[in-house]
Amino acid sequence: MDSKEQLQTRETNMARKRRIAATLAAASLLATAATILGSGTASAATSFHTVCRHLTSPSEWEAIAYDQDNHYVGLALFDQDPYGGNPGDALYATDSYADGWGVVAHLSTGRTASTLGHSAGYTAGPVTGNLPEGNHYTIWVEMEKDGIWISLPSCDAYS
Repeated sequence: MDSKEQLQTRETNMARKRRIAATLAAASLLATAATILGSGTASAATSFHTVCRHLTSPSEWEAIAYDQDNHYVGLALFDQDPYGGNPGDALYATDSYADGWGVVAHLSTGRTASTLGHSAGYTAGPVTGNLPEGNHYTIWVEMEKDGIWISLPSCDAYS
């Protein structure tokens, strides 16, 4: 092989190595981007659902919140009547799951109870005020984490 052919072969090999290096760099960049974007998508994909429950003794109305994995994460509870030293017409919010989400309980009168700023296992309330007997209200849970608010479906409650 003459020197002209050797030079051409060497240049071809160098070009091939540059293409391989560029392909590997691009693949590495894509893998890094997928990891970063993938972790953001997972945290944004959190969803919740509500189960409504009425207990007759004592008369309580509950909007119970569960996450997408069916973990019980918290609740809004409205006590219609006083019992055992607890006041009636009282609203409570409970955060039961250490996931970084806070719980705000709402009553359709505008009354709220909030666990924001507290660790999981905290119950806020009672937030009280006498309400007329026999009226229909709604209660619901709102979840908050890092400035993201998710309002859950409401449940019936009566005074």
